[in-house]
Amino acid sequence: MFLKVFRYRDKLITLMNKPVILCVDDEQMLLVSLKQQLKHQFGKDYQIETAEDGKEALEIIEDLLEEGIDLPLVISDQLMQGMKGDELLTQIHALVPKTLKILLTGQAEADTIGKAVNSANLYRYIAKPWDSTDLNLTVTEAIRRYFHEKELTQFYASLEKKVADRTQALQQKNQFLSIAVHDLKNPLSAIRGYAEMIQSDLDDMPKAEILEVLDRILISSRQMFELILNLLEVNEIESGKMNLSLEVIDIVHILQWLIDHYHERAKAKHINLQFHSQAEHYYAMANENTTRQVFDNLISNAVKYSPYDKSVYVRICQDKNAVRCEIQDEGPGLSDEDQQKLFGQFSRLTPKPTGGEHSTGLGLFIVKKLVDSMQGNVWCESTLGKGATFIVELPVAK
Repeated sequence: MFLKVFRYRDKLITLMNKPVILCVDDEQMLLVSLKQQLKHQFGKDYQIETAEDGKEALEIIEDLLEEGIDLPLVISDQLMQGMKGDELLTQIHALVPKTLKILLTGQAEADTIGKAVNSANLYRYIAKPWDSTDLNLTVTEAIRRYFHEKELTQFYASLEKKVADRTQALQQKNQFLSIAVHDLKNPLSAIRGYAEMIQSDLDDMPKAEILEVLDRILISSRQMFELILNLLEVNEIESGKMNLSLEVIDIVHILQWLIDHYHERAKAKHINLQFHSQAEHYYAMANENTTRQVFDNLISNAVKYSPYDKSVYVRICQDKNAVRCEIQDEGPGLSDEDQQKLFGQFSRLTPKPTGGEHSTGLGLFIVKKLVDSMQGNVWCESTLGKGATFIVELPVAK
């Protein structure tokens, strides 16, 4: 149980983690009597604290706020030395507006009661001497009301967050679909245009030109197919349908296969694709197909965005926790602005493919999601004009 003790006017005040009912009165006998009655009726679930004037009451409340302890109710006398009851309750209302306030007094004045109602949101006025049954019923109802309103506030806050999250998700999905339709429209329009060209001019077109047009149709269809595959992957990721089984895999084997696979593509741009591994094998706890897809995308990007006659370096090492792979290019690098949106959906970055290659703007978004799903990390280190290095860390197989 939480327990805190502090001293005020040579009196030790103990705060536990129970909700607090605070009683304020400068008449010691009445204060003790009030505390005893409330403690007998409510002491099991609530801590009954007392203060002999407004200043002490405010200090206790500040301490309760600091510790995050509920204060459902304050019961204050009206006629006290120094700060009067209505003035105290007004200040308390400014500090804790949800706390309910009861004013006790033997000399009821309409102006005083009215002021307390208007400026302190007074819950009820009770005349002295109070009736024990009436006081207990009033306190019971005040406490019930306080926690009911608290639950409603939390419920509506949670509901507002859910609505806001849902609205944001729908807006993102609409944006996603809008961009996807736009990106599909271009290659589809190209295919349609090429097909109409062949249909209308077939008899007059030489075979070489027909083959060239067919090659363009094939390129456009591949772009569409790549985008559709990426869209399906994004949908699978965001719908939570990806259930990856993690196993011990050799990362070196995967990287070597990909280096061999991209060798010809790199050679066509006179790019020197190098692979450096400090050991023959590095084993990680990951999903083989997903890992292959991650590094396929990153190595493909390095070749795609590198200028002609440059180098791409793939390096692998490990520490006691992670297998670390770096894919470094000698391309244009990334600005701070580009790095901020690097792993976003349909991110359009400043660098462009150097050999006319196609980009969907979804690859790095998918990479980030896939690496996260394997409890790994991926990030980029880059200086504008000095290339970029993408780093992936996957958990070491124990």
